[in-house]
Amino acid sequence: MHPDWRMATELALAQLSRVNEARLHPLLGLVYASSPMAEHFADILELLERRLPQVRWSGACAPGVCAAGAEYLDEPAVAILLGELPAGSVHTFGAAWDGSEAAADRLARSGHSMLLHADPYADDLAEQVRTLTETSRPGQVFGGVVAPTEGISRDPSVHRPGSVAGLSGLAFGPEVRLLSRVTHGCAPVGREHRITGCSGQYLRSLDGRPALDVILEDLGVDASLRASRNASELLAALSDAGLQRGLLLGIAPDSGRARLGFGEHRVRDILGIDPVNRLLAVGAALNVGDRAVLCRRDPGAARTDLIRICTELREELETNALEARGAHYVSCLARGRHLFGSSGVELSLIQHNLGDLPLVGFFANGEIADGQLHGYTGVLTLFV
Repeated sequence: MHPDWRMATELALAQLSRVNEARLHPLLGLVYASSPMAEHFADILELLERRLPQVRWSGACAPGVCAAGAEYLDEPAVAILLGELPAGSVHTFGAAWDGSEAAADRLARSGHSMLLHADPYADDLAEQVRTLTETSRPGQVFGGVVAPTEGISRDPSVHRPGSVAGLSGLAFGPEVRLLSRVTHGCAPVGREHRITGCSGQYLRSLDGRPALDVILEDLGVDASLRASRNASELLAALSDAGLQRGLLLGIAPDSGRARLGFGEHRVRDILGIDPVNRLLAVGAALNVGDRAVLCRRDPGAARTDLIRICTELREELETNALEARGAHYVSCLARGRHLFGSSGVELSLIQHNLGDLPLVGFFANGEIADGQLHGYTGVLTLFV
């Protein structure tokens, strides 16, 4: 971290000097810079390309960055991860992606994995992520929505505004093995329900009952107020229910089974209520038959769920006699110190449960994993 882009980059390179001393030949370089560095991101990349020309660089500017157990939000910082990968196992992409299935076939193959840096203004981003994930399976597709920047490097692997469809990043061949998990930061309120009526983003009924009635019941609103059609009265009752961190809905497909925690769920904001028609407006397209559970953001639940995914990853490593060589972490901008009350909590938990791994990542306005665009989540991916 340093207010001058050149000094920040030089300091990061100095911390990595032992890599050069060991005469390693890294193929991959990930570089993330925080938003205060956006004006000079192209300069940072040009400096890195001159200093380490053997490295294939990919990266982006983001609202915040994290590395080596520390996170930097609203502070000028540069984070770099260098990795040795088999020759020919990683390819960059950017403007070549045009959102079509033909482009997906060019970028990905079955068993390949992809790290995506997504433009916040990309059209149909959720559908693009789904298409790439279907093409890549069983490979991992992970990443996040980054910050738009000006004057980005000529390298197509680096996120640039105006690139067709707004996606850039890396495609890894099947010889690059990755393990990935999504962690949520929510605690359920009430039990899970079935969506029985919806249209677009409007949730009309749960378990055959008006959706608003079910939600008010889950929140413990007094029975004498639940039938009210007075918006001010209902909003006051919701405030009394203690919704300081907002009201969210976890949505999962009707898979016939439920995984532990919110692993299958997309967590979306409840945007509004209609007390006359007894429905809710939700920040996602809904489908009849999906499972839904009311939830609120909760730091205790977020800690527990992050420990859960670290435990799952550690057990998978041990079961298959694998060793984690490095890590990539994408966290929602609303997490970090905003959720946990202090900086570095997530990284400390990862380090405590998985060891002192080289780790780099960024804070996003949307996280990518499991073929979906998530919110309020963390996406932890290990290079093994």
